[in-house]
Amino acid sequence: METMEHHKKEQYKEEHQEKVQYEEKLRQALLPSFWLTQLLSLLLGGFLLWFFYLRQGYFWQDFFAWDSTWSIWCLSTAVALSMMGLQILAWKVFSPDAFDDGGINRLLVELPAKLLFPMFIIGAFSEELLIRGVIQTGLAGFLGPLYGILLTSLIFTGMHFRYLKKPLLMGAAFLISVFLCLLYGLMGTLWATVYAHFLYNFGAALLAKKYYLPLLARDKKINS
Repeated sequence: METMEHHKKEQYKEEHQEKVQYEEKLRQALLPSFWLTQLLSLLLGGFLLWFFYLRQGYFWQDFFAWDSTWSIWCLSTAVALSMMGLQILAWKVFSPDAFDDGGINRLLVELPAKLLFPMFIIGAFSEELLIRGVIQTGLAGFLGPLYGILLTSLIFTGMHFRYLKKPLLMGAAFLISVFLCLLYGLMGTLWATVYAHFLYNFGAALLAKKYYLPLLARDKKINS
């Protein structure tokens, strides 16, 4: 009996050590991977926007029309807050394990807010340029608004391939994309979706520090 218990303890130590080493490697690769991904999205989005639209006579203002009317910013804020509300509800309903994408989201949320702020601004701009500016515009023009939104959202969800084994995260990514696609369709400017995307990501990260990380720590303590 003592031998079995000793074996279990040794096995637990080995598994714990392997997990710590994995997380350390993940932590070291997190920021370089993030910035590389956003740089590629920005370059690809900019090139495709030029190739398919600007080269054909469109203007930057057709995608980034600056309108200071309160309706755009109020609606964008409402969309972001609605998505954050659904996020909090999901944390309360589902177990923390349902949101585990291999530790990437948790490590991202653990970063200081002063670092997350510029990361999410750049991330929102590069993703919206590619997803809503290029892909949704093209698909909506070819297939119509409804199918354009649905297919764009499927592509957006597929880009988050680390969620493939987590149905809840995939569903959340799809729903977020639908919200942002509808917002772009209504407002007609990428500034609205960039702002809403940033506000959701940054707000959700701050909320995760308060709600999700404590739930995750409690769940690990119970299961340890």
